[in-house]
Amino acid sequence: MVLIIKYLLLACFGYVIIRLMMPYIAIFARFMFNEPFRWDKYVEKPRLVFYGIGLLLMHSSYSTILKYASEPWGFFFYSGCFIFLGGIFMSQITWTKRFERIFIPKIKEKLKSQRNFNISITESQLGKLYGNMVRYDMIMIDKTSKDDFVRCFLMDWDEHDSKIHLKLKNPACKEFYEMFKITFPKNDLQLIDFIKNSDLLRREDGQRYNYDTVRNSLTRNRFSKRSKELEAVFDPFS
Repeated sequence: MVLIIKYLLLACFGYVIIRLMMPYIAIFARFMFNEPFRWDKYVEKPRLVFYGIGLLLMHSSYSTILKYASEPWGFFFYSGCFIFLGGIFMSQITWTKRFERIFIPKIKEKLKSQRNFNISITESQLGKLYGNMVRYDMIMIDKTSKDDFVRCFLMDWDEHDSKIHLKLKNPACKEFYEMFKITFPKNDLQLIDFIKNSDLLRREDGQRYNYDTVRNSLTRNRFSKRSKELEAVFDPFS
């Protein structure tokens, strides 16, 4: 029984390695004889990463499976088999169209550093929000136009020079952020991005807001002095 399992595992290793080597041998041969070859680094590099992880999982579980193969019903045997099969899956999924069309774009999106607020809101909603803020004198219209306001919220931070100049003290600024999150819940807007990382917000004096000061505001009082006005700004969206 142990011998059968051993040869079965070795056969799996052989299949996985040969499956990888076949296309790369052809690429290497064409390279050595100065023939044109197709190397898509956006697919092949992630494939090699997945293959490396898969082979590592297979290798690390190989000895465990053989160690407990004489009693193939225990926890360690089944866990080793599960890890081994997981390694095969990770390596072989790289040959599917799903890997190229879905997995790679999703992985790139996860690895990509966030350079925008990543919010779900329309331009018309932002325009309406801007108008409400102008009505209650919360934004400096001579320094922040409606287009500036929309650009700051929807575009990548480094793709424009617009700033949002607010007429809000630290507590009111934090309350604005909290009401925005509640009113438009389908977004990943974080306070540190809103205040610090984006470098888009300015106080009435033109200086940046201090993140720690804004973060720690409203600790004693739950509401700012402009709470009622802020509610009126966001009420039309509820």
